[in-house]
Amino acid sequence: MKRMKFAASLLAGAALLSIGASLPVGAQQGQVLAIVNGNLWDGNGGPTVLNATVIITGNRITQVGQRLRVPAGAQTIDATGKWIIPGLIDAKANYNWQYGEAFLNWGVTSAMISGPRNNQGLAERDAVNAGLYKSPRLYQTGITIGGPGPMLNRANNYQPGDGDWIPKAPEEAVNHVKANIDAGVDFITFSNGDGPTTIYDPAVKYALAQGKGVVFRGMGPQTRGTEVCAMGRGIVYVHTGNLGTQVAKDPAKWATYIRLPPDAWSDMDEAKVQPMIDRMRGCDAYLEPDLIATARSLPSNWKRHQEETNNFFTDPNLLAYYPAYSIADVKENVKGYETFTPPDQVPMKLAGFKNQAAFLKRYVDAGGKIVAASDITQSVPGLGLHQEMAVFVEDVGLTPRQALLSATSWVADGFKIPDIGRIQAGKLADIVIIDADPIFNVMALRRISTVIKDGKVINRAYDPNFKGWLFHNSLDDDFGPTVSDMDWVEGLKEATWNPNANATRGERGIPGRIPDFNNSPTPAIETISTHTQRAGAGPLNIAVKGFNYTTKSELYAIRRTSVKEEVATKVPTEVVSRTELHATIPAALFAEPGKVHLEVRNPPPLSSPRWGAVSNRAHILVPLNTATAFFSAPY
Repeated sequence: MKRMKFAASLLAGAALLSIGASLPVGAQQGQVLAIVNGNLWDGNGGPTVLNATVIITGNRITQVGQRLRVPAGAQTIDATGKWIIPGLIDAKANYNWQYGEAFLNWGVTSAMISGPRNNQGLAERDAVNAGLYKSPRLYQTGITIGGPGPMLNRANNYQPGDGDWIPKAPEEAVNHVKANIDAGVDFITFSNGDGPTTIYDPAVKYALAQGKGVVFRGMGPQTRGTEVCAMGRGIVYVHTGNLGTQVAKDPAKWATYIRLPPDAWSDMDEAKVQPMIDRMRGCDAYLEPDLIATARSLPSNWKRHQEETNNFFTDPNLLAYYPAYSIADVKENVKGYETFTPPDQVPMKLAGFKNQAAFLKRYVDAGGKIVAASDITQSVPGLGLHQEMAVFVEDVGLTPRQALLSATSWVADGFKIPDIGRIQAGKLADIVIIDADPIFNVMALRRISTVIKDGKVINRAYDPNFKGWLFHNSLDDDFGPTVSDMDWVEGLKEATWNPNANATRGERGIPGRIPDFNNSPTPAIETISTHTQRAGAGPLNIAVKGFNYTTKSELYAIRRTSVKEEVATKVPTEVVSRTELHATIPAALFAEPGKVHLEVRNPPPLSSPRWGAVSNRAHILVPLNTATAFFSAPY
């Protein structure tokens, strides 16, 4: 009785809340959904509230409390005997197109994409928000700010639409952060820490001052956890910022260690642990350990983990579109350490994992926060986050309540995304209803009854025609560049290209006249002049540069129409030279969002049949026409 009385008092004010001007514009519009008679855990860390009601209007939560009046005409979900929790958030999802439905089926309603996906990531985010296909909310970084190396000589290999930027000076790093913010990213990612702190520091401070979440993969060797801590408060540390190297008995031994396994933690110096905890608490660090990825096979219940993963792919509707390579990849990743680790190293790795787990437990006990992540492709989508939370409880020693915080409000706070992670008035209506008490048992989280995202009940059946492939270069391409298969292009160039052939006056290096061969060479694409074109904005005049073009070369524009089909359209093409084509892509091919894939075809007979008649592909991203911001030149 005492617990019930205390719980009721927590939401006494919420019970009186009415839908009013303090809520976001539009919150009073749309279908009303009421969840009634449930046991509510709202993501704030307090006790469960019994017999609670949550009222949703449109896509926002508008009232939370007990004994609330349900509006007339509302759709009602009776949650008697069930638990109501916020939608789960994967702090490092590494999203690929085939993951969307599985994430939602496991109650993951938001995914943080901290790897660089440039305009494609923004297009995917906007398409999901517009309801083009089922997926968790995709919070995107954009272009990561990489490290120039200790000698500032790491090459900046960024290509339009792909890769990260390598600043060589502090002002460049700040400018890259500004470009990300102008493009509309959700948070800023700094990767790897392979550069001096003086380059990163002003850029991190600028991002934080603009209210953006900062994610830092501070693996070093120059910039790791403690150096990042000095740059600002409330940063998310991927792989815990490689702190194991900074609490080691012999730091010199680990001075160049940048790998993911917890080896450095095996050398942990107890005298350094509490000072490190105090330091990281002082800068409000959100540690992201990624245990099922970085310490794969080491958690105590890994056999269960393997069985769950290997049994994941049974639904024929999921298998209708899920790439076979992706299934094989994750099954390979969950094999035991006997597959990957020499026997003499196993004790060291187990000791490192246990020390890291003990550090994380002490950090949380001291008031610190850690965030849960699947770090796919090390695990399956959706279930992988549950597996990470189980490791937090079973190996780190967190309570199930703390594990839930690590996948809800702590992630929202760390990434500075205030709309998610909690069930309270004004938040987005992302909610999971569970059949058993997840505050008592973390495994109960898997007994999902209902998933609500954006105020709508999700149909959890897999769709064999799932359209998540919309913006991807190919079905087996995790995230592709603007021009694919550049390794193939380099090999073709070495084997078949003579830059001085057919020179008009014999000058070396001049492409010369355009050949009209009876035997065609294999064409290749190296660059295209436009990599992003909003839906409805066509037609598009484009320059395609490469080599082995002839008077008979033709450009084809290709649109995928289903998971198994695509349609190629020959477009008007002018062969400018052996190395350049100009073409006009008709407006009809830009009518809908997705991608237009380009390839050059030369007619047979071929001079080198083993290379084929068709070039590699280039890709034009076609985001929604409502998109407001994207990266442009020189990005």
